[in-house]
Amino acid sequence: MKQWAITKLNSGTLLMPVFLQGMLLLTVLCGYEVQAPVLPPASTTIRVPQDYRTIQEGINAALDGDLVLVAPGTYHENLLISGKTITLASQFHSTGDPSFIHQTILDGGGNAAVIAVDSSAGPETTITGFTIQNGDDGIRPSVKTHILNNRFTGNSDAIDYEDFGGGICRNNVFEYNSDDAIDLDGSIDVIIEDNLIRNNRDDGIEIRLHAYRGPTLKIIIRDNLIAGNGEDGIQLIDYPGLSDREFFIEQNQITGNDMVGLGLMDKGQTKEDFRAASIPERIYVFNNTFSGNLYAITGGDNLIALNNLFVNTSNIALKQVDGGPTGSIAAYNLFWNNGTDHLGSNIDSSTTLYSDPLLNAAYQLQDGSPAIDSGTAIFDWNGEVVLEIPPTNYTGAAPDLGKFEYGMSPTASIIFLPLLIN
Repeated sequence: MKQWAITKLNSGTLLMPVFLQGMLLLTVLCGYEVQAPVLPPASTTIRVPQDYRTIQEGINAALDGDLVLVAPGTYHENLLISGKTITLASQFHSTGDPSFIHQTILDGGGNAAVIAVDSSAGPETTITGFTIQNGDDGIRPSVKTHILNNRFTGNSDAIDYEDFGGGICRNNVFEYNSDDAIDLDGSIDVIIEDNLIRNNRDDGIEIRLHAYRGPTLKIIIRDNLIAGNGEDGIQLIDYPGLSDREFFIEQNQITGNDMVGLGLMDKGQTKEDFRAASIPERIYVFNNTFSGNLYAITGGDNLIALNNLFVNTSNIALKQVDGGPTGSIAAYNLFWNNGTDHLGSNIDSSTTLYSDPLLNAAYQLQDGSPAIDSGTAIFDWNGEVVLEIPPTNYTGAAPDLGKFEYGMSPTASIIFLPLLIN
């Protein structure tokens, strides 16, 4: 019997504009500590521009395990990391001061990737603490890469995962990119967590399910704010045949995207037309808050939606989440103020609520909300335990619905990420 447990965090993501010295800052409170990555000590620290005039010269000089530490400034370079494992970082890495994210700018000039990570690079390669802008891609990783605490703006795709890329994408800000914030192609497994993904012209996260057979690829998308994107918050694009992939979409706030919160397409097509494709790969959708999208979820023949809130959807919240009686299931969810709550979907009516969840401005549950204690900690679907939440990860008699657990105090640190006002 397969068991899979989600980790219920003690906080959510709150966004608060703060003005400091004429600069708009964004306060992000999230369920993970915000700090420089903990890695083995670098053999050597190579400083740019003190030791080498350009970043690429510093990268070329670095050996396995070295740190290339970049001083504040604007660098007009297109960088290549290959043949070694290094950490490329601003002074945020060594100081924990997030102002260095804004002060250390890598500008690609619009014609190529700002940073390409070649398949010959080591899988612990880390890029942290930069503003990355004006690239055909911001970062194009072809090997597992840690991409942490960066800001991406003005690129085509901010991160374009190719071939056997993937790794960890955490605590980044993606905004005002002209295509997708995060684009996955090829045989990718990745953790995308604690990011702000907003106001990108196309999708927040776009994933193509190219043909793949082998060890199961796990694509984990959790604890992100995905808001205001010009097409879908998350889009899955299917290709013929069943691939060995599983998707875990949990504890995200997916808000105000122009088309679909989670949109499923097929036949390799990315232009959203709300077709609600019958994707056969397993998709877990647990404890998310979907609010203010045109549609919330469209499609899925093997999609399990539990403990979610679906509110203020302009058109249809759940469309054709089906696949027959043993295919998809939506249970322990709440629907409120949607154009249509669900259409052609497998709904467990005995556990489904239709009432005002009493959300505050930060999408958190207020006292008296019917969503409190209305979720499930364990769920069996066709003889398979697909959800099991330990009692220590929620308060009260049962988990709450949506991203935020009522009564759990925020425990995370605060990071100020400077934003440009366009």
